[in-house]
Amino acid sequence: MNEWNDGYFTSDTYTYGYYRELSPTFQRFMLILRGFEAPELDENSVHCELGFGQGVSVAIHAASKPGKYYGTDFNPSHAAHANKLAKAAECNAKFFDDSFEQMLNREDLPQFDSISLHGIWSWISTENQHIVVEFARRFLKSGGVFYNSYNCFPGWAPNSPIREMLNLYDKYAGSNNANTYKRVEAALKFAEDLLAAKPIYAAKVPGITATLESTKKYDHNYLAHEYLNRYWTCMYFSEVAEILSAAKLEFACTALPADAIDQMNLTSDAIKFLSTIENPIIKEQARDYFVNSQFRKDLYIRGTRKLNSVERMKQLLNIPFVLTTTDKIEKKCKTVLGEMTFNNPNFDAVMEYLVSDNYRPKKFADLLKDHPEIIFTNLEQLIVILTNTGSIMPCQEQSSIDKVKKNCDKLNAYLCQRAENSTDITFLASPVLGGALSVGRFQQIFVQSYKSGKEDVDGLVKDAWGILEAQNQRLLKEGKTLETPEENINEFKSMATEFLEKRLPILKSLQII
Repeated sequence: MNEWNDGYFTSDTYTYGYYRELSPTFQRFMLILRGFEAPELDENSVHCELGFGQGVSVAIHAASKPGKYYGTDFNPSHAAHANKLAKAAECNAKFFDDSFEQMLNREDLPQFDSISLHGIWSWISTENQHIVVEFARRFLKSGGVFYNSYNCFPGWAPNSPIREMLNLYDKYAGSNNANTYKRVEAALKFAEDLLAAKPIYAAKVPGITATLESTKKYDHNYLAHEYLNRYWTCMYFSEVAEILSAAKLEFACTALPADAIDQMNLTSDAIKFLSTIENPIIKEQARDYFVNSQFRKDLYIRGTRKLNSVERMKQLLNIPFVLTTTDKIEKKCKTVLGEMTFNNPNFDAVMEYLVSDNYRPKKFADLLKDHPEIIFTNLEQLIVILTNTGSIMPCQEQSSIDKVKKNCDKLNAYLCQRAENSTDITFLASPVLGGALSVGRFQQIFVQSYKSGKEDVDGLVKDAWGILEAQNQRLLKEGKTLETPEENINEFKSMATEFLEKRLPILKSLQII
């Protein structure tokens, strides 16, 4: 008899993360950046996410990006949660608790402009991988986008034995009746004891003990879903590309902006070597060795068409961008090669432009009209670096913003009210981004208070402290509990001041407030 969970760990629900790579707006930007024609998106566009977990990403996108949204996650509690978010937003979404096979055989599905999977491929059976491919073959439109993220070699090679140790113990000696924390702890102790006994393998791979130590730092709920599943298949990029080709999917690019600039992650010798390779699959696979890739975020297209240099530049310059922070942005960025300092001659002009008019979204085409001395390649470098760090984000047009503003407001009202009692979802929907901004629990409470008319520090603090005090909770500062009301109120005043001075301008520009 087949179990409904098909070997996937379901003792606890999954984490409440948001992933910008699943956003149709962000996917479109990445394709244009890498020189590919991307589908035009409007209220008639249809998107699907397979294995959406708690549904935070797909629900936020359904609320903030015009179109119709479908998805499935065979954990019924996940599907129920996703539908609860969609109901709060009153958006056009249908979320199911179907298996991939059941989803494939549905007769009420449309053709999709995009199909996305985040962190699913590596944790499902070979049979289900082929079902996903067949789903894309049947339901993805010509020219449609397919996003897939997964663990990969060669970078995952050091972690693979650790995963096998944890899974082995849980499978044969673990207790299904124990809670998630105890199951993970027992598996970790087994792996720790095994390595402490000094097997020859550990001597040959001296970094494996450090790998286990870093693994122990992750949230136990995350580790359970990541390591305790029956199925786990780590592949090379080239293997995945070959499997997906059966659905006529062609690899376009990764969803990592930094990958658009080779100098950010590759040595001169690597760039020189890769330039000698013409085949795109061989070249991409070879690149994985140079960057030691262990998790890929890939965009495929069902029928690629390359933009010429003029088309690419025009489209890129006409994408609106917005700052997501008021903090000073340093001329530094982290790369595979380490922290890099960049010296771009147009940095100050670009930052001044983005800050102007109260941080409202802007197209760089307008900047070039006023500053013809700016060279496009320098501007492109800044777009890549700043988007990679999340300091700026691509936006959607005003016509789309107007269509989803009410849905975002309704979803955010629900999330802010939920934040009174919960810390699980730390994101709010932005109609400007067609996606989410990270907003913590107390900032969400401040958002709710501000929108209700409490626009000064005292009003924000009164609401926030009232909620905390009623629940007999206290703030933490530098790992220590603030015990007295005075300490908590003073800390809330500091938080509220920062909210009004630094966060509020961005929340307004993103039309979250």
